[in-house]
Amino acid sequence: MKDLPIELVGAVVESVTSTSDLLSLRSVNATCHRLVTPHVFRKIYIHNSVQSAQNCQSIITSPSLATHVREVVYDPRDHAQFCLLPVGLQGTCDELEIAELEDALTETFCALPGFKDLESVELNFWPSFRSQHGTEIQEHPFWFTNRQVAVLHAVHHAMKSSCIRSLTLNNVILMSAACYDFVSSVTNSPLHHFSMSVVANSELGVWSGSKALNGSLSALLPPSNANLKSLVLRSPQGLYHSLNIQLHSLSYPALETLVLEKIVFDPTPSVDGIEEFIVRHKASLRRLELHSCSSYVPSLSTPVRTWSTIWKHLEEELVSLTEIVVDDVQGYTLLDGASGYIPLTPTELAEEDEKLYLEFSDRVNLRSVLAKSYL
Repeated sequence: MKDLPIELVGAVVESVTSTSDLLSLRSVNATCHRLVTPHVFRKIYIHNSVQSAQNCQSIITSPSLATHVREVVYDPRDHAQFCLLPVGLQGTCDELEIAELEDALTETFCALPGFKDLESVELNFWPSFRSQHGTEIQEHPFWFTNRQVAVLHAVHHAMKSSCIRSLTLNNVILMSAACYDFVSSVTNSPLHHFSMSVVANSELGVWSGSKALNGSLSALLPPSNANLKSLVLRSPQGLYHSLNIQLHSLSYPALETLVLEKIVFDPTPSVDGIEEFIVRHKASLRRLELHSCSSYVPSLSTPVRTWSTIWKHLEEELVSLTEIVVDDVQGYTLLDGASGYIPLTPTELAEEDEKLYLEFSDRVNLRSVLAKSYL
């Protein structure tokens, strides 16, 4: 390979996706070493084990490698399905081993500023870890949530002195706001993009027995700042609903894109709710996505806040919006103490809901066309 043109060697490097293959290619000769190193260390994966955390620390302390790192991904699991096991069905956990894992992860994530050009961090939380004997251990809720908070705390500590621009959190169990007091300590958040997927109310019920349990989204959202441009809030495996969402204090003057998936809207607009949060960003918001969201119905005897009313409100307020994406029917949901969240399909509302959405969508699309014609 040493006689090949450097351009051809570079093309070969770009076509290889397997990390193990890249590392093998890196050891072929000095040219391959020089070309492969930036490619293979651009994205670092930290798996949920002590050894993997220690491997990352070794890269951080090696300036020749650390300089290439742009992304850090914690515990990626392709095609894995998040599942909380009821208490009593988890594996037997070695508390000392769990403590060692938590310490190793905390030390590693606190040291992220060692990656001087780090741009993106993705944290994936799974209720299991790989033991030092190589077996997968299902965790008790206490240890899983403890580790989750510890990792989040360490990353927010790192953000105070790093250039991280994108933070993605997956499979978050929202605890009480007091558990996340460290979020407010990042007074000038560097984030331009924040994405969070939360564990649905139905999943939490497996652990707690409560059908209504869920903490507030606001507890982990970045403090108000002028940097955030994109915000994604998702609950992919079921509806997210909290009776105490507390969004009134959050404002992002540069927010251009907002994506909501399976988020429940309040029955009456309030400064703390999702609907008013959207409207509060009308001056900057350009793109809004709603996927399988729902309007909360407190009881069958109370008035319903219809989607036609919501669409009309958004149309009147979001005068700068140039793109609206709605790929599923936005429905209604009732909380039943025994069964949890029950979807409602009031057919008498469907026609008016659809009509007002189309009017809103047409207005947004026309605005987009006119905006492009002036370019």
